[in-house]
Parts: sequence; structure tokens; C-alpha cells
Amino acid sequence: MHDKNYEDLANAIIIQAVKDYRGTQSPQVRNEIKRFFKSQWFSMLTNVDGDMLIKKLEREVKA
Repeated sequence: MHDKNYEDLANAIIIQAVKDYRGTQSPQVRNEIKRFFKSQWFSMLTNVDGDMLIKKLEREVKA
């Protein structure tokens, strides 16, 4: 059960970062979020490719 709780927490952190990226126009905030997606901590939380996620989000916000 504890593993599920940690997985839920990790997913919530990543989902919030994605929401924050989508919800801001600030280049500084977006750069901080990009640094998170490229960080060792991010790679510990998930197997998602941070660079791929950044590219997807950048295409979204430009559309």
C-alpha cells in the first residue's frame, strides 16, 4: 500500500508541474519547471522522458 501512496504523490507532483507550466505566461516560471523536468529528482519520480514532455508542452502553449 505504501508504494501506491508514493506513486500517487509522485504523479501529483508531476501533474501539478504540468498544470503550472500550462497556466503561466512567465518565462522564468517556465524555465524553472523545465529545469525540474530535466532534473535527477524528476527522473527518480517517473520514467517519463522530461525532454519529450517539455517539447509536448511547448507545442501545446504555442497552439
